[in-house]
Amino acid sequence: MAAASSLLYEEQLLCSICLDAFNEPVTTPCGHNYCKSCITGYWASSNQIQCPLCKKKFRKRPQLQVNTEFRDMVEHFNNMKVRGEDDIHAKPGEVPCDICLEPKRKAQKTCLVCLASYCQTHLEPHQRVTTLKKHQLIDPVSNLEDRVCKKHDKMFELFCQEDQMCVCFMCLKDDHVMHEAVPLEYAFRERKAQVDDVMSGIRVMENAKSRSINELKDSVEKSKTRSEKEIADVAEVFIAQLVSLQKSQAKLIEVIQEKQKAAQKKAKDCVTQLEQEIAEMKRRRSEMEKHLQTEDHLRFLQSCSSLFIPAHTVVFDALTQYTKPIDLSEDYLLFLSTWLSLSHNEGIFDPLSHSIPPFTPDLSDMNQQSYVGMVKKAVAQMEKMLSNEMEMLIHEVRLSDGCEATEQPDAAEERTTDEFVKEVWTPPQDKLMMIQQCNAVDVTLDSCTAYSKLVVSEDEKQLRSHYGPPSAPTLFRRRFEHLSLVLGKEGFSSGRFYYEVRVSRSQDWLLGVMKEPINWDRFYFPTPEDGGWTLGAVYNEFREECFVNSSCSARLYLKQRPQTVGVSVDYEKGEVSFYDVEARALIYSYTGCDFIETPPALKAFLYSMAGTSLSGRQKLYPIFGFIERDPDNILEITPVA
Repeated sequence: MAAASSLLYEEQLLCSICLDAFNEPVTTPCGHNYCKSCITGYWASSNQIQCPLCKKKFRKRPQLQVNTEFRDMVEHFNNMKVRGEDDIHAKPGEVPCDICLEPKRKAQKTCLVCLASYCQTHLEPHQRVTTLKKHQLIDPVSNLEDRVCKKHDKMFELFCQEDQMCVCFMCLKDDHVMHEAVPLEYAFRERKAQVDDVMSGIRVMENAKSRSINELKDSVEKSKTRSEKEIADVAEVFIAQLVSLQKSQAKLIEVIQEKQKAAQKKAKDCVTQLEQEIAEMKRRRSEMEKHLQTEDHLRFLQSCSSLFIPAHTVVFDALTQYTKPIDLSEDYLLFLSTWLSLSHNEGIFDPLSHSIPPFTPDLSDMNQQSYVGMVKKAVAQMEKMLSNEMEMLIHEVRLSDGCEATEQPDAAEERTTDEFVKEVWTPPQDKLMMIQQCNAVDVTLDSCTAYSKLVVSEDEKQLRSHYGPPSAPTLFRRRFEHLSLVLGKEGFSSGRFYYEVRVSRSQDWLLGVMKEPINWDRFYFPTPEDGGWTLGAVYNEFREECFVNSSCSARLYLKQRPQTVGVSVDYEKGEVSFYDVEARALIYSYTGCDFIETPPALKAFLYSMAGTSLSGRQKLYPIFGFIERDPDNILEITPVA
């Protein structure tokens, strides 16, 4: 009951606008109390000046004064409330007052000088006595013995910088002599500043990681959208292929049906002819039956002679049909033997036997069986070819960070269906194998462009140096005049290409690609600035290094000397990459290469006026060469494994 009345009393001391304890309470003319700021704010936001509780309206805004007595009563009640809360008994886990007898009340502060914890009642001397006011009070803590030096029974007041531990004054004269020590408060501020710095760094990292998470989520969402679109596009491609197959199926069925109709027509014609012959046979048989019924010998013989074909005609036709022409005047024996052999044929004198056609099986069924076999064979070949292509496509998608399918229509046209069926395709195990399978091309050396002291083999696959005199220049021959270089015959202006060169028999070498136009009189090795992207190496007693940009300043540090170097070029992406084939590792990669040039406007205009197009796609030529012209150097273009 007392608790209920106390609760009611507490509710009466709350402002009805902010529902909190009164702050500078004022009384309206109608007798209701509000916080001064609450009632003035209410009137400022309302068009009418009235009491929020009783809704009594005032002609003008009243002059409000703070009700001091009511304010003091509110403060007194709040103080009593705080004291009542401070007198709460300590619960398990809370710090109890060291002065209280059982039951102990909850401690409000801990004195580091007295090494004791006090409730609000026993803390009063520390708030009143001048000497006790100087004691350091902190929020209540337990285990005060941990704050006391066990060796000297003194409070920890210092922090040893060398040993990174809390010490007392006596420790500085004992175990921590000559150690640098600072007050705990100073060490606290310093360590807190360090922790704040660490927290700031962590906060920065958290923000960065949060941004990364957001970016990743956004990227995943975009990737999901892109994947869904690609899936829809792929489904559309396959549906189009299915539609094409269905059209082919319909066309094949139409052809078979046309041939079936032709076979049916032919069979129908044969049936008509046979029916006519049967009708004729029935007519002649009926006449014979009629003549058989007569008893007049003369009349029977005269009428019966017209029913038979003359014997000599039958014999002559049979001889003409079954034997070669016989000269009766020269070889009687052959003639008689032929006559006897034909006479044993039971139907030779049968006037109707020559008109019966030989029996033939149903051609329609045979044709249908042959069509099924042809279709099954073709579908099996297409299935094997499509299976290989789909496996390759799946592996290309799985290794999508590597190469993509390269379009080489000329090579694709040369490969027949049988070659696709017989081909044993090895799935790629890494990025280099994918490049080898997708982009390998046949590259040969152009001896016409070779430096005068370079020798190109007959198969145009090997390059070496020689000491002999330079070869004499020939008419219309364009070659490098000052550098030991040679170009490949094949030039590329689109797609991807890859080739491999064995460098193990050379102490120095240079590989890469060059963009036309070619400067034949150059005195320095090509660089990206003048259209050359190369990788070089020198191995001798003075240095052993690999470098790019044709500059020894851009060194590469490799774990081992490459034996075979693979050169991969992606024209569309503007990338030139060099691989150690044996180690299956990337040596170096040029990116952002400027292969495509924009022709000058005037030049393009003149070409357009002439009715021809001017392409900005310059051809890239493989380049091979030596740096120090060692006579034992040999480079060899090898087949891609």
